[in-house]
Amino acid sequence: MSTTSFLGKLGAVAASVAAPAMLFLGAGTAAAAGNALDVWGTSAPGGVNVFVTTPADGLSGWCTYSSFVRGNPIGKPLPAIDVPFYLAPKPGRANTALLWFPSYPTGSTWDTTVSCPNGAMTVPTVW
Repeated sequence: MSTTSFLGKLGAVAASVAAPAMLFLGAGTAAAAGNALDVWGTSAPGGVNVFVTTPADGLSGWCTYSSFVRGNPIGKPLPAIDVPFYLAPKPGRANTALLWFPSYPTGSTWDTTVSCPNGAMTVPTVW
């Protein structure tokens, strides 16, 4: 017969809580370098912050954000489909927006499309 001490049980509980937290806190960022549209995600409490940047005098206005994972979607977060957001026009400067999704970084490649009244751009991102 084996016995498990209270501290042993407490350690097991702490490890099981810490492992999922590392999915959020241990993830890095990625950007779509060399494209006119940059989209990247960073870990945030309970989800992922997604940053959208377009070049000076680029896409702006009320836009929609859609992102679909490439390949097998099993075990991946659900896609974001036509999520509305405002991309403020800044003459002569890059336009930026911050979105938040209840999600987790997977290291997967996502095809992300930003559609605005003055155009649309698609870029692959990894997060």
